[in-house]
Amino acid sequence: MADEKTPDGGAVEKAGRWLADLAEKVMVNGIGPVTASTTWAEDRLARRQGAGYRAPEDDDRRAPEDMKDDIDAVVARLIKESVAAAGTQGFVTGLGGLITAGVTIPANVAASLAINLRMAGSIAHLRGWDIRDPHVRTVVMMLAIGMSAQNVLAAFGVKVGQKLGEQMIKKIPMAVLHAINKKAGFHLVAKYGSKRAAITLAKGIPILGGIVGGAVDAGATAVIGRATDRALRGDLLRTEEAK
Repeated sequence: MADEKTPDGGAVEKAGRWLADLAEKVMVNGIGPVTASTTWAEDRLARRQGAGYRAPEDDDRRAPEDMKDDIDAVVARLIKESVAAAGTQGFVTGLGGLITAGVTIPANVAASLAINLRMAGSIAHLRGWDIRDPHVRTVVMMLAIGMSAQNVLAAFGVKVGQKLGEQMIKKIPMAVLHAINKKAGFHLVAKYGSKRAAITLAKGIPILGGIVGGAVDAGATAVIGRATDRALRGDLLRTEEAK
């Protein structure tokens, strides 16, 4: 029988599938009133560049490394906006049952995950990663739920000290990718899906509990945003500097 420290296999597999599905919805398609990661990132980049902005499909669009200052500024803004969203409850009520069905994850935790997934997907897109690819989404997803750089490296069979590049991970068989999703599900259930987490969230003092919970979520989002950006610029080990 599983305890809080060792989630049962069924819950882990279910959480892994749910998380991968949520990542695709949030990053690629958008969910409810929330636009997809790419749409959000491009909107903020367009506001930054003004008349000089070129869409991704435009042949005149510059490579990410050629507009580094703009991308750095936009990434910082995306993290700031995500931190603000994580600190409020409006995001939770806006998404409602769209993100909680079928998984024993408290509603506001699920909403925080959606915020972080969207943020991480936007950062990945701006840094030149193709979040339409399930391999890339899996890397981004793992970073978005707060998994350590070492765990991400180990899951993809990369030795500590090596860089994890997009072309490398795209060679990994889909069967291995499903196993990696299960690792992410284990992390999710172990961290957020315990009875203890649900009770803590349900029985918190209404006003003070919301303030404290918002502060914790906002702080976690800030850390994850910075760590994800470091990782997707080329060296996953740099994420450890933010922990």
